[in-house]
Amino acid sequence: MLRFYPLALAVTLVAPTFAWAQQCAVSTDSKTGSPATAVPPPLVQHENTPDTGDALKHLTGSGAQLSGQGQFHGFETGVAYTPDRVFVYFMPKDRKSVLGGTAIPVPYDTLRSLSGKRATDLEPWQGIRGMFLQNGTHFQVIYATPDAQAAIAGSLWDASGRDITRQQIQHIPGAVPTVHMDNAQITQTALAALHGGDVGLASAPSAVMLIDPQCMYSIRAAQNLMPLVQSGKLHLKVVPLSVLDYEDRGESTLNAKAMLSYSPQEMVRAWIDGHLHERADSPSAEATEQLESNGAFAKSISLKGTPTFLWIKKDGSLGRFEGNPTDKESFVRELSQ
Repeated sequence: MLRFYPLALAVTLVAPTFAWAQQCAVSTDSKTGSPATAVPPPLVQHENTPDTGDALKHLTGSGAQLSGQGQFHGFETGVAYTPDRVFVYFMPKDRKSVLGGTAIPVPYDTLRSLSGKRATDLEPWQGIRGMFLQNGTHFQVIYATPDAQAAIAGSLWDASGRDITRQQIQHIPGAVPTVHMDNAQITQTALAALHGGDVGLASAPSAVMLIDPQCMYSIRAAQNLMPLVQSGKLHLKVVPLSVLDYEDRGESTLNAKAMLSYSPQEMVRAWIDGHLHERADSPSAEATEQLESNGAFAKSISLKGTPTFLWIKKDGSLGRFEGNPTDKESFVRELSQ
């Protein structure tokens, strides 16, 4: 079955290369539980498409063509696309921000009223109202159109590329896990018990890499470190989690289960090569339990986002790095300390 992941693909396509936080954020009560290709050629403006302003340019980066699609309830809309990525955007008239996501043809205030206590109102950003909505075990962020006669389920960025949605939801009550594991309790045995895939020489400096298969920063970190893995200088145990369900309507869980349905030797390659969809509809019998186990561990260490790297130092203490280690050689040296 062919799947289309509108929100996930949007994030993969438009992530700013200079993002202020090189992680995908864990959401409230998250169950913390197709990688992008290399940077393509410079952006090509679509013929007959007006200048889209700084917000969209910061987010699309390079390689995307833009096609304006007119107005939607007060937002300027369009599509940014590459041969294998599609991002539907919505922009206010001042073009100081951009929304990426899915249009909902229902008045925003109607949705808010029907959501009741399941929704938490977000602080408006430059006049754009939003709410954080819990749907069963999944979460979603929904924004109002300027005329409030429709809504957008997705994410909001400002003109500098800052993730406004992440900023808005980070202080919602319940975001901090209630179970905590002290660093001293995290041993090599605890890390070995995590469910994931192995790449690289077992004798090389090693780290556990906690990822969400839908997370753009997880993808970039894997691409960044793969040359070290392939040259025998680094070993990674890549552990799938699902932290972005609030943003991609449960696709993180589907992809994490699909990833766990491969053998440890095949898992990482299936993720990097974009083959997780082949098992999204038929995950293994153990995948759900394994994902829940990984998620419980992530909560116990107060995981803030993905990717996060963990390793045991020679003195037995825990090493931890959050984000994409851009200084790769220093990172490997740190693993050897």
